[in-house]
Amino acid sequence: MTASFSLNRLRVIRRGQAVYDQVFHMGVNIIRGENGCGKSSISDFIFYILGGEFDRWKAAPSQCDEVQAEVTTQGGVVTLRREIKTAQTPISVFFGPMADAEKHALDGWTPYSIRRSENRESFSQIMFRSSGIPEAQSQGSANITMNQILRLLYADQRTPAALLFKFVDFDTREIREAVGDLICGLSVYDMYDAELKLRDLKVKFDDASRRLTALIQSLPVEEGLANIDNIEKRVRELSIEEERVTAEARNVDAIIGDAETGEFLKERRSALSKLTKLKNKIILAEGAVETLSFEITDIEQFVDYLADLADKLPRAQASAELVGNIEFTHCPACLTPLKDTTDKEHCAVCGSEADPEREQSKYLSIKLDLDIQLREARQLLVEKRDELARNQRDSRELSRVYEGLLSEFGTKYDISIAPRESYLAARYQRLGQIGRDKEYLGRLRERALQVRTLSNEKAALQGEITKVEDLRKALEFQSKRRRSIALTAISDIARDLLHADMERQEEFKKADNVSIRFADNAISVDGEMNFADSSSVILKNSAILSIFSAATLDQAFYHPKFLLLDNVEDKGMEPVRSHNFQKLIVERSEAAKVEHQIIFTTSMICGELNVDKYTIGPEYTHEHRTLEFKPA
Repeated sequence: MTASFSLNRLRVIRRGQAVYDQVFHMGVNIIRGENGCGKSSISDFIFYILGGEFDRWKAAPSQCDEVQAEVTTQGGVVTLRREIKTAQTPISVFFGPMADAEKHALDGWTPYSIRRSENRESFSQIMFRSSGIPEAQSQGSANITMNQILRLLYADQRTPAALLFKFVDFDTREIREAVGDLICGLSVYDMYDAELKLRDLKVKFDDASRRLTALIQSLPVEEGLANIDNIEKRVRELSIEEERVTAEARNVDAIIGDAETGEFLKERRSALSKLTKLKNKIILAEGAVETLSFEITDIEQFVDYLADLADKLPRAQASAELVGNIEFTHCPACLTPLKDTTDKEHCAVCGSEADPEREQSKYLSIKLDLDIQLREARQLLVEKRDELARNQRDSRELSRVYEGLLSEFGTKYDISIAPRESYLAARYQRLGQIGRDKEYLGRLRERALQVRTLSNEKAALQGEITKVEDLRKALEFQSKRRRSIALTAISDIARDLLHADMERQEEFKKADNVSIRFADNAISVDGEMNFADSSSVILKNSAILSIFSAATLDQAFYHPKFLLLDNVEDKGMEPVRSHNFQKLIVERSEAAKVEHQIIFTTSMICGELNVDKYTIGPEYTHEHRTLEFKPA
């Protein structure tokens, strides 16, 4: 079933009275009359009542209160009512003809907002569903509205002729491309929703990857405790040891005897010897740290000194060159007049040989020597700092081990306790350590479980991403094929329309390709876009008419088979050229294979078309305007 809607009747209300009320028919509808008699206002009312976002009313329309319309859609007849206010004024819908709607003051009418919201349906959704135009299933892809569709169906006088879409203050390439693709029969919502879903899945996948990486890094991989099996194995080993140590503590009296006392003293001496040796190592390590700190301070000062010399050397050289250029007339020591000399190879004061190149070489030698010393000093500084860091780390590790051994010594080998109590203390200390280790392993197990969960989640997300990417590729292939078919048909019809134009634009007569670029909002003929003003109007109307006409020949288009033209002779077009294009409109209408409706306005109607079959209402003049305001 092809998408379509058509206007049956349009009525404009002012102070409770109809100031415009006309019935329209299928096929071609011509609103004719003199310039300035209000034809464009009727076009604006049609755009507005069908869901267009419009508020730039002229003086006469702004005095009206409401516009009403009876519209036939695929789903049936609906009557629309909208107050003449702002671009976002809601539209009230009565599901039935205007004759029935007139019998209902308030009941039976349902107001719908112009734009979609999460809470309720919009007017666009109602019209799309009724007319057979696919509608967005998700909030994210709901930017295609009746207003956006109508921008491609309504050629008004305000929009520059070079633009394909009706001009709005804010527009995007993405919306224009989506509207054009939808009109041409592409699955734009599926593509758009696939893109949104893919973007969301990739965000979730990246988040899962970051969390998984952080968890894995928090696990002690070097201890083999990065997976649940190893952790649970270690917990079982600790539980077995816990039972053994508990049994030893319970049977202390049967285990400890005189032999154990001697063993206790032997172990105490051995532990004390370990502590003493470890303490000596700590003293040596701390001494090495202190010595290195002093050495580093000295090297840093030496580096600063060399850097200062290196900085001053160029200035000293410049000063020497400056002084060397001074011509002395008297001895700077005793003020005795000096003999005149122009010999640049000898000093003007003492007469010794002066070799500028040798002097420059001396400064270069000093500079190179300073650079070498600086490099070596800085390299030594880096080595000493690395050595200091290693010694500080070793010192901290020795101190940590020493503190642990000291604590253990105090617990097990205090001279005031007997071997029995020491034995028990050692067992209870081990039991405490086992408890802490099991608690730690419990936390590791939770993390390992989280790693497993996140790994599964990441794998599932990757699977979803692959499915959506495959779907997107399939949709892209289908869309590319459909777009090619639609644009080729449109281009062929547009080319034929330009060939049938009057002999006014040479490029039109020999046109080979007419390119419609929805995203760019542009039309070109064999790559050219700049033509005379009246020719640009012909080109723009031919493009919009060709889109409409292609849709009447191919039911795969989602074009609603409705067209509204308010600029068929704009920009100073000759009457004969306008008449020719009007007849082309009728020809395209007669060639259509489905029901359709074209409404256009003209101030220079072709005589052949000035018949009841095509015209709507009277021929308007400045005395008899489209909006008939009765005296108050």
